[in-house]
Amino acid sequence: MSPKKVRVEDLRRFKFVSDPQIHPDGERIAFVLSTINHDKDSYERHIWTVDRGSGEGVQFTHGIGRDTYPRWSPDGKQLLFLSSGRETEDKKTQVWVMPCNGGEASMVAEMELGVSKPAWAPDSKSVLFLSRVWTEEKPDTDIKVIKRIKHKLNGIGFYNGRRIHLFTARLGRKPKQFTKGEYDVDAAAWRPGGEAIVFVANMEEDADTSRVRDLYLMPSKGGEPRKLTGGSHFISDVSFSPDGDRLAFIGHDRPDELAVYSDVWVMSSEGGRMKNLTGSLDKAVNAGVGGDLRVATPRPGAIWSEDGGHIYFKAASIPHANVHRVAAGGGPIEDVVTGKAVDGFSLSGDGVIAYNSLSATTPAEIWVQDGEGDRRLTSFNDRLLRSLDLIEPERFAFVNALGDEVDGWMMRPADFQEGERYPTILEIHGGPSGLYGDCIFHEFQILAAQGFAVIYTNPRGSSGYSEKFGQAVMGHYGECDYEDLMAFVDEALRLYAFIDEKRLGVIGGSYGGYMTNWIISQTDRFAAAVTFRSICNWVSKFGVSDIGFMQPRSISGRETFWGEDIVEQLRHSPIMYAGAVKTPCLIIHSENDLRCPIEQGEQWFTALKLNDVPTELVRFPDETHELSRSGKPKHREERLQHMLRWFNKYLKPEVPER
Repeated sequence: MSPKKVRVEDLRRFKFVSDPQIHPDGERIAFVLSTINHDKDSYERHIWTVDRGSGEGVQFTHGIGRDTYPRWSPDGKQLLFLSSGRETEDKKTQVWVMPCNGGEASMVAEMELGVSKPAWAPDSKSVLFLSRVWTEEKPDTDIKVIKRIKHKLNGIGFYNGRRIHLFTARLGRKPKQFTKGEYDVDAAAWRPGGEAIVFVANMEEDADTSRVRDLYLMPSKGGEPRKLTGGSHFISDVSFSPDGDRLAFIGHDRPDELAVYSDVWVMSSEGGRMKNLTGSLDKAVNAGVGGDLRVATPRPGAIWSEDGGHIYFKAASIPHANVHRVAAGGGPIEDVVTGKAVDGFSLSGDGVIAYNSLSATTPAEIWVQDGEGDRRLTSFNDRLLRSLDLIEPERFAFVNALGDEVDGWMMRPADFQEGERYPTILEIHGGPSGLYGDCIFHEFQILAAQGFAVIYTNPRGSSGYSEKFGQAVMGHYGECDYEDLMAFVDEALRLYAFIDEKRLGVIGGSYGGYMTNWIISQTDRFAAAVTFRSICNWVSKFGVSDIGFMQPRSISGRETFWGEDIVEQLRHSPIMYAGAVKTPCLIIHSENDLRCPIEQGEQWFTALKLNDVPTELVRFPDETHELSRSGKPKHREERLQHMLRWFNKYLKPEVPER
């Protein structure tokens, strides 16, 4: 049977492998397998294990629960995991523990608002975790009294009156709350001896508007936290060396600057001088490559080797995300896993690395690196992939106005024939710190299957290149990024004679949606546009987005948001130039998007309608900013159908509208 073109409904057939966690003895790897249940319009997630030697995979958890975040106990006898809906359809996520050889799972703790980031105690008898709790008496009304500027988060909702705090629970006993107060704990780790816990937080009054995060140490029996750092760093996670004498963390020492790349740092576990181990790398540590056929793995952070001699970490380097290591005392950075888009990884006691990796034509699968080299262990998608006619992107480069060589890709349309000319669509990623690389996109494959050429690139502001490249767009939204995107389109037209320049389309989401709106307000070279979860007005977004209050400086370079500075925000807003738009534009927006609230889509729709621009607004109820990546499966499919409908109508007018 010959392969078939990729269809929208093929989404429900893919399987998503994430969060590989290798057993301490290096022989088994636990991971999450996610599948789509189309009838129930939901995702099913279970823990699986795969044997490193034989490659045999076994489903570890069963039932109705949505199981994620597997973590082996230090003694190797138990596996903890997070699960929602295990006993009822309640969506709150709780932490469970199960014997490694199978049996019944036991809930460790039941928290009203759920659990996140669990970690085993060194003795394998207790679990540390984070949970959002009421800092004052729980109100008996549904009225919200807002006291903090940071009071909501996309995908979470409103959390006024609740903070994230640290708990421990001994198996079979009531959880104990370790931190209290008007601050949030971001991450935590046990000292190997079990006598202390280190955690990441900002306890200052300006925590909501500050990027500073500090390290605190407190006895595991309870007591007052002791601050180890001096308010000079942004810190995202932390880990102890095997002997407990040192700490490693991912972060940077310029919290007042924008788009700063994080590095791997080490310091004494008692505080003192911090040493940057990766300052010479000039890559985005902990970053990865984007895609829409993946379930994201929690970022691994800095992982110590068993002897404490090295620290392993991930960094983006276009078109891949590689695993590196560096000596804990400093020295050259060594490549460990390269040439692959690594999503996540873990390390066993004997140095075996388990990781999941994907490519431009394959979703993630489990891999292992040991004495036999790099081997793929799972093949959940192989049969499906053999049945599909997937398009391999062609990588090329263009040189921007500053002389930077920037990567770009071309996906030829299915059934491509020399001498024909094809409608071509420019895809723009979000961020702006997102990045394209060697990662599969269902959306791109569908467009190619429908006869469109697809082009995409990483304009200034993207990660994966130098920090200077990533910072270039700060204070200059719609300037150098627009310049790069137009130069890229020009280069694609020069290289590929089959592009029909009169049938160009543009599409993007989030920041990519902003750039889509911006582009059609600056030029009429595109015949159709699709913008989703987008921004058109930075002034109105300022007070309604969960992160809007943090953005004025990055948009225009202005420090405040009043007086003449508002004018500067408008100058970078597509709404300011809506009268110049001529391109037919489809607007797709989620009604529960707190990152780019739907008022942005509504404004853009109204402005274009008043300007007699062909436009439609497609609203998705009960969806957040993550619709295209983790929204309800049927909604994800319908979003793609609307996209195709619009581009077929305006770029292939001979195709009848369905």
